[in-house]
Amino acid sequence: MGKAGRIACILTPMLLTAASIIAMIFLNIAGWSTSSSSINSLYLMRADFSNLSVSDTSLFENDDLTAALTVAKAENLLEKTYEVHLWNYCTANKTSGEIDWCSGRRRGFVFDPVEIWALNSTDAAETSSSGGNAITSAINNAKNQTEEFTDKVLGKTAAGALNAYKKVAKVNGIVFEAAFWTTLATIVVGILAIFSRWGSLLTWILSFVSTILTFAASLMTTVVFSTLTGALAGLLKPYDVSVSLGTRALALSWIATLLSMIATGFWLMSICCCSGRSNPHHKSNKGGLWNAEPKGQGYGFNSGGRGRGLTVEKTGGGYERVSSPFLGGDGHGDRVPLQQYPATPGQGHGGYGHQQQGGQFEPFRGQGRY
Repeated sequence: MGKAGRIACILTPMLLTAASIIAMIFLNIAGWSTSSSSINSLYLMRADFSNLSVSDTSLFENDDLTAALTVAKAENLLEKTYEVHLWNYCTANKTSGEIDWCSGRRRGFVFDPVEIWALNSTDAAETSSSGGNAITSAINNAKNQTEEFTDKVLGKTAAGALNAYKKVAKVNGIVFEAAFWTTLATIVVGILAIFSRWGSLLTWILSFVSTILTFAASLMTTVVFSTLTGALAGLLKPYDVSVSLGTRALALSWIATLLSMIATGFWLMSICCCSGRSNPHHKSNKGGLWNAEPKGQGYGFNSGGRGRGLTVEKTGGGYERVSSPFLGGDGHGDRVPLQQYPATPGQGHGGYGHQQQGGQFEPFRGQGRY
């Protein structure tokens, strides 16, 4: 696999990582401006007070909450809808029902329904008439103790979910921000992976960390907001207040997590499988067989082309003498030349049968008898 193959191998996890960070960007900028309704629809929780009803007090079990909502509605302290985002919240007016105001974005943002919905207004204790003096006295006494007041207004279930959300929300924001920056760093460092497996290793480490952080942020957001939304929805349902979970934002968060996981797997493959080198026999590949085996000592054809090895014997119908490696290997070296030897004195019948006078002698060949 050459450089082109290496680039193709790196391009897949690079695109997956880029898609993951784009999803995270949408979650980050949700609630940034009131003009983008599509992006603002990526809320984590939404509360709709447009049909709020507190007229029939006999249907309500929580007198403290009923009194607080009654005062908030009478004083026009409630907006039509509230949409909670990662870094702030937005509200819609009663006229058009469209988002027309967003709070300032800040780190460690925590949505406090008791404060934002004006359930702790001082007027709630002074002007409540539905619960009598007992309710007024209870609210006044509890307002100095915030947690106790929250428990009274929201009930223990919703108050417990709110307290858990407050504890996790700040940590969740930090984890989500760390996941965003590590994902961005993965894309930047991923350029080095094109040239080296060491670059792939470093990129994989960053991708693995970003995946863990993204998964943790998605998990915490899902668990906390699901719990808080469920508790508030059950609490406010008798008052015809609709509280819903932002499934689109959560789905986008998990999509970013899934893309990051797949990208991490591909980054790991780029370490093991995509070397970036072409055919090891090619001249341009340093350390390949071209350099390891000089001409005449390797294997291949030696027929005037790019031969790299021993002579390959021809095959065919005719006979050709085989070169001898011991006598020069030129095709004729194994033909021993005839030589002239001096005459050998006769030794009777014990020697040779007759004398050779200046005749040619061919060694290693018998003379008719032994």
